[in-house]
Amino acid sequence: MTYGAHGPLDHYNSGMLRQHLALAVVLLAAACHSPTSPSDGQGSATEHGRLSGVVTIGPNCPGPEQNGVPCPTPPSAYAARKILIYNEAKTNLLFTVDIDSQGLYVIDLAAPAKYTVDLKPNGIDHTSDLPKVVDIHANTVTRVDVHIDTGIR
Repeated sequence: MTYGAHGPLDHYNSGMLRQHLALAVVLLAAACHSPTSPSDGQGSATEHGRLSGVVTIGPNCPGPEQNGVPCPTPPSAYAARKILIYNEAKTNLLFTVDIDSQGLYVIDLAAPAKYTVDLKPNGIDHTSDLPKVVDIHANTVTRVDVHIDTGIR
């Protein structure tokens, strides 16, 4: 007979308990896997470093700033652009990274290694910050901030 927190369990409840425990293990395993951690088939022996940064976009309104305050960047402006991660020679696109509504991006990459970071622009956007070759070291955060000029004047 199987016993739970409140006494003995019948066959049905015992089976439900096993299913819930199995589901909890699966969910825990899924929660522990970072969606930005690439899988390279080598298991957990691969070391990783983190690439992160802040993306700023502007100007966002034509004409001069009003009272010295720039137009805010709408969240959709970040969603329309992506950070691209290539191998060092920029011959193979490895990852496309979303920029969140605050302009932040982050990805864990196999380390040590060199990668080329670039931008998937929107329209006539440009930046002098990218492309850029970065060295990613294990257990270290490498920061690459990007300012995007929208071309609006």
